[in-house]
Amino acid sequence: MTLRPLADLSAADWLLADPAPVALRARVGPSGFAAYARVLHSTSGEGDRLEGHLDGALLAALVDVLGHHTTTPDECYFALWEGYGDIHGGEAAGFLTAFSGPLRWPGRIFTKEKPKAPPPPAFPPQVMAGPLLTVNGEEHFLFTGPLRDAGQWGAASYGAGVPRDINSPNLMWPADRAWFVTTGIEGTWTGVGGTESLIATLLQDPRLEVVRQRYDEAALR
Repeated sequence: MTLRPLADLSAADWLLADPAPVALRARVGPSGFAAYARVLHSTSGEGDRLEGHLDGALLAALVDVLGHHTTTPDECYFALWEGYGDIHGGEAAGFLTAFSGPLRWPGRIFTKEKPKAPPPPAFPPQVMAGPLLTVNGEEHFLFTGPLRDAGQWGAASYGAGVPRDINSPNLMWPADRAWFVTTGIEGTWTGVGGTESLIATLLQDPRLEVVRQRYDEAALR
């Protein structure tokens, strides 16, 4: 299944009304949760942690834990930063399909070919032109659906058989607001706020590298 885009952004009203300073909300989300932690991102081949993205294995592990700490796992909200170039398609994503498609016959290798059409946008026009959720000065598309479908944006392929992989959610919370997850676009860790029980479970999960933190220390790092 895929998530459903929302034109009604009222589900995020509580988040926008949070009194915490922007520097804190941008790093770990809204205030008021009993405990907070950082889920560290995977490392690349050079040893650097991925920026702004939880890879598939880490996202699946986090979702598995979060699902046991909400009464509304089938009604959650997911925000995706609209600034990712691959969302908009066009020339910004054209290089991703430059060498895709069927192989050419040897006799046509040196012949001039018709230029490929640039990749289409990830979402239909009504979504691309729809209202955006502005949180901490950054604009997001807002989606809803079951927690188990986190990251399944339903994005159109690039064309020529090239699938379109888009980042993990930048913001994520359930309808009962039992927890909140935020991944900064340049961050190397994902902030989680929730109950003491949730954070204790995350700290003990061998699939995840987790560090407990105080809410107010997030602005210092």
